[in-house]
Amino acid sequence: MSVEIRPVVSAELPALLVADERGFGAGPTRPAVAMSWAADELDRTRVAFEDGRIVGVSRVYSLELTMPGGGLVRSAGVASCSVLPTHRRRGLLAAMLAALHDDARDRSEPVAILTASETTIYGRFGYGTAAWRLACSIPRADLVLRADAPDAGGRVRLLDADEVGTVLPPLYDRIRRTAPGAVSRPGSWWAAGPTGFHDPPVGLTVAVHADAEGRDDGYVAYSVAGQWDGGYSRRPLVVVDLQAESPAARLGCWRYLAGVDAAGIVRVPVTPVDDPIRLALVDPRCLRIDGLLDALWCRPLDPPAAMAARRYAVAGELVMSVTDPDGRRRELLLSGGPDGAECRAVTAEPDLRVDAAGLGACLLGGTRWSDLFAAGRVAGTPDAVRRADAMFTWSPAPAMLSSF
Repeated sequence: MSVEIRPVVSAELPALLVADERGFGAGPTRPAVAMSWAADELDRTRVAFEDGRIVGVSRVYSLELTMPGGGLVRSAGVASCSVLPTHRRRGLLAAMLAALHDDARDRSEPVAILTASETTIYGRFGYGTAAWRLACSIPRADLVLRADAPDAGGRVRLLDADEVGTVLPPLYDRIRRTAPGAVSRPGSWWAAGPTGFHDPPVGLTVAVHADAEGRDDGYVAYSVAGQWDGGYSRRPLVVVDLQAESPAARLGCWRYLAGVDAAGIVRVPVTPVDDPIRLALVDPRCLRIDGLLDALWCRPLDPPAAMAARRYAVAGELVMSVTDPDGRRRELLLSGGPDGAECRAVTAEPDLRVDAAGLGACLLGGTRWSDLFAAGRVAGTPDAVRRADAMFTWSPAPAMLSSF
């Protein structure tokens, strides 16, 4: 029986949600998801129908991605990709992704991005891990910062429920423009909860950090789990969202967490790989790294536009041969530096040969060219690899602290 791939209409949204849950292994009951997310941009869904029934789901959110140097690029935020267990290994995911990519190109979006449920799926479609994340935890009593750790001064205040929706969205929007790898959060996301996530835990506390001049420059949203059992020492404080405009503001949020006496351990499932907390602690050994995981996957749909949208740590030139998943190859000359870049097609011998997934991994500086070279995923001379490392490396490291 033939399969049709098309956007859904609003009347089909409940069936889409059920199919999405089934594709991820849940039961047939209608899932409790934020409707503001699910109902947004239905024209950007690409859903597989067989005999009128949904057998595969995929969609895109229209996002902005912050590039190294502060440039913003329109991006296709791919999400909710799943196929029913009865219809796997039939090419449905490939067909849906191809439809999403074609739509993104039509909208002049040079990159597609996603957060992956499994790491073995998306490399063959040209996606590479462009940003990584740390999961860490530390006993609250050991969360003591060095005397010379940067301090933005100022104060921290707790937000009432009716303040969250007015304070956090503009603050996040300002912060994400300074952070490579960050994405915009549409209004429909904020409508779902106080952190822009579609499934926030109940009972979040939101604390906003302000600098010495009283200007808001960061915030942390967290929950404290568990009940009093004669003492609070074993209760975990779980950070749901921590955003900061500077290292000093981030450390200010950490200082605040150290003073939440009702918790025994602070757990942060998602934080940048270069979070300053580890080297700012009096005893760095007390911080446990619970995982180093992929955060943001990137597929360059228009490699010249994607590479021209960022700045580079040092000035230089590279000729790259980039091969798409369909086998199409092109040679591109990148000329870039701290003030900007340009990239165009050329006919020249390449310095580096890489596939789309490898370019996606290195695009934001989150993966080093030399690491891909050591893994056999980049071809070129050692000198060209060193030059690429010097150009693409960026500080701060890219960090994608949202989910979609």
